[in-house]
Amino acid sequence: MDYRLLWLRFMRKLWILPVAVVLGAALVGSLYYYSRTAARGGRTYQAESIYYIDFAENSLGEEYDYYNYFTWGEVIHTDFFLNYVYEKMNGELSMEELEEYVSATVDSDVRYLYVRCNTHSPELSVRLASILEEIVPQFAGVREEIASIELVKAGDTAKDSSKIRLGNALFLGAGLGLGISVFGILVALILDTAVYLPSTVERRYHVVCLGAPIMPEFRPNWEKYLAGASRTALVCVDEEVLLEEQEERCGEQEASAARQIVCRNPVEHPEELKKLRSCDKTILFLKAGCKNHETFVRLLEQLARQEIPVTAAVLLSVDERLVTKYYRSRK
Repeated sequence: MDYRLLWLRFMRKLWILPVAVVLGAALVGSLYYYSRTAARGGRTYQAESIYYIDFAENSLGEEYDYYNYFTWGEVIHTDFFLNYVYEKMNGELSMEELEEYVSATVDSDVRYLYVRCNTHSPELSVRLASILEEIVPQFAGVREEIASIELVKAGDTAKDSSKIRLGNALFLGAGLGLGISVFGILVALILDTAVYLPSTVERRYHVVCLGAPIMPEFRPNWEKYLAGASRTALVCVDEEVLLEEQEERCGEQEASAARQIVCRNPVEHPEELKKLRSCDKTILFLKAGCKNHETFVRLLEQLARQEIPVTAAVLLSVDERLVTKYYRSRK
């Protein structure tokens, strides 16, 4: 693998990275926001009321202490509370909705009860909390384990309880977009079989490459390898129009140039083999940056079967900036 070439080509793809970062952040952020809001009916708002519970004592003089978070989670959904709220709201909410919106729990100190009302409207959450503040203290009169329940903090405000961490989602999406794009670019560049440099032709196909017409060493190489040939076959691997341009630049301007016979790819046009056999030397023209690896290999194999030696190859349509940076970086 030519790491220098890989790096130069990767640098030319850097514009993809910020695009991938933006797209990744937008995609993950939008999916996260949708899952946290639209899929759940929108944002939620919580009104919380805090009560202090004074537990009664049993026959041994010990306080009842089995009202834990699980117990209150079940008790708050009994008919004693829900029927009262349902009647106060004149049936605006169903019993199922009330069970979903209302919850109760205790923390490490079981004497403090937290009743929370979570709805999609701050006004509704506060309204539910105020109704429950009327009935929760009355629960002490129906249970012998509780001496009294006192309201410590009223749930007169509702805070956003959606817990939407959009910033984290955007950061995650940006990171995923960056990582996936870098990995994808590297995989695409590594798997790319196109030829971009004359040196790649020699290293990969073991064929002498005269270079590209834009390179200063191309003209001397062309003259040397065509010297003494009465007829030279110019075989274009890809497009014949490129061969015509190359012929103008390399052959017709040189008084000492050998006679050149333009040939199409003999793999696709077997009739061209007769022309090739009548020539002293064979020059193959390969277009840079094209998906022509298999075509070129097949052409070399066919010429070998026909015992037609390949003199050299020429690389057309090279990226001048890439070639310049590649060889300049080697100095």
